[in-house]
Amino acid sequence: MSLSLSESQIRNLKQALESSRIPFRSEVRLSIHSSFKIGGICPVVVEPESSEQILEALFIFRKLEISWKILGGGSNLLISDHPDNFVTLRLSGKFKEFESLGNGKFHIGAATNTTPVFRQISQLGYTGAEFLSTIPGWTGGAVIQNAGCYGGELFDLIQNVEFLRDEKLFIRKPSEIKHGYRSTEFLTEKDSIILGIEILLKKGDIEEIEMSLKEKRDRRNSSQPENKKSAGSVFKNPKIFDENGKEIKAWELIDKAGLRGEMKGGAQISPDHCNFIVNLGTATASDVNYLINLTLDKVYQQSGIHLNREIEYFGDIS
Repeated sequence: MSLSLSESQIRNLKQALESSRIPFRSEVRLSIHSSFKIGGICPVVVEPESSEQILEALFIFRKLEISWKILGGGSNLLISDHPDNFVTLRLSGKFKEFESLGNGKFHIGAATNTTPVFRQISQLGYTGAEFLSTIPGWTGGAVIQNAGCYGGELFDLIQNVEFLRDEKLFIRKPSEIKHGYRSTEFLTEKDSIILGIEILLKKGDIEEIEMSLKEKRDRRNSSQPENKKSAGSVFKNPKIFDENGKEIKAWELIDKAGLRGEMKGGAQISPDHCNFIVNLGTATASDVNYLINLTLDKVYQQSGIHLNREIEYFGDIS
């Protein structure tokens, strides 16, 4: 595990941020930014409101030799119990906005909440994005993982992605970005910062759209643990088919391995949907990580199939 940031590093960082008028908060418990409600105290959370402030913050980090990580809505993330060896970057300001560009085109900031934003866009009479109204988190995170459900993926709608990499601005079409099922090149290019996207939708019948929104919302609610703190599906479906041509689901493999309801500390493999791990109230990242590794081992022993995590780790997890 890396050493915590020194007091002098933190002091110099705060002075530089104040001088540059970049918003920040000190000693932030990151669990408040996590759907798991798990995460320790980060010494500084920097909240730039423009691309210029992001670039200035990155310059300051580099000058002071401070590591950083970017945090969005925290909906598909397991945050370290000890996130004290880096600072957290969390976009604010204009990145929380979206606007109509006309003719079914919308620009959506990376820090917008996906559920309300895509519901609002759908209720304007545009169809194709209803499934995204059921996915929690921020749009930037949805881009990074090519979020999707019910047969749809975000990259099906995207016209271009605006992002920073190596402190340079890029605007690229989906064909210029490596992406696939629940993955994009941004998962490995950790220094990339998604700024926003432009999507294109078709006009639809408002009554049919409302029905689609309700159907997907009801379907989502019935398939997830009710009133439990989680990070969504823990593992990707393996894209393997049985002898009848039916796709094998991750939850089926976990269930067959006898792990439904398994507990560690305050974490539990959900009895309702065993591809979810839930925080019963006192779970730590270490508890969840234990259950994840147990699942990987048991599923492989039982089926010979290697599962891959869908949730991402934020900081050192052990």
